[in-house]
Amino acid sequence: MTEDVTLPRPVTLVAQALSIVAGVLLLGLILLTIADVVSRNAGDRSIVGTVDIATMLLVAIAFLGLASAEADGRHVAVELLESRLGVRTRLVLSVVRTLLLIGLGLLLTWGLSEVLVSSTARGETTNDILRLPTWPAKLVLLAAFAVFFVVAVWKEVLTFAALRAEPSGRNR
Repeated sequence: MTEDVTLPRPVTLVAQALSIVAGVLLLGLILLTIADVVSRNAGDRSIVGTVDIATMLLVAIAFLGLASAEADGRHVAVELLESRLGVRTRLVLSVVRTLLLIGLGLLLTWGLSEVLVSSTARGETTNDILRLPTWPAKLVLLAAFAVFFVVAVWKEVLTFAALRAEPSGRNR
């Protein structure tokens, strides 16, 4: 498959910024976990709310890196079959992928928006002692997925354009 696609600088910067935020949150999670373990061993008491905070941080960390991984091509991809196909067939598959990505992106963004609005309206919180609001994690999830789908669709459109520009793509 053609991988010489480049994303616009603003899209790349947003994806990288989300990845950096994920890294900082991961560092915070590591420090919180170390502090909790030390507190348990030294004082025989856990830090209150560590499980709630760690759970919400894990969600954010996992999804904030999606767009950067897609932009850099660090995701898992299997192209054994497609690389053997002709340019026309790959063009058709690219269009199908683009349409599926747009449909899935719109569906997930709409669904996650509904979950966020519902969570905010109901004042949803975690079940543990701290009763932390869940909407920040849901907002991060929505934003991360939206950026991921923008990057994925953009890359697929650029891949389509690159396939069309191939000399064998024009002659078939």
